Amino acid sequence: MKHQYRFDSCGCYLDPGEGLLCDECRYRVRSRIKKMDNYNLAFRESQDGQYQMKLQEVM
Repeated sequence: MKHQYRFDSCGCYLDPGEGLLCDECRYRVRSRIKKMDNYNLAFRESQDGQYQMKLQEVM
């Protein structure tokens, strides 16, 4: 029996109760969100209105 649930983005076959994302795609989304959070933490506004970036937090 062939599965009807195929994820368009990566081509993985999903179980009916698995949801909308496969495990690999879910991991990629979480790592992308974590990376964006790190970027957002690296930029800060100083008292004089200038933005500062801490490179240690990005890497």
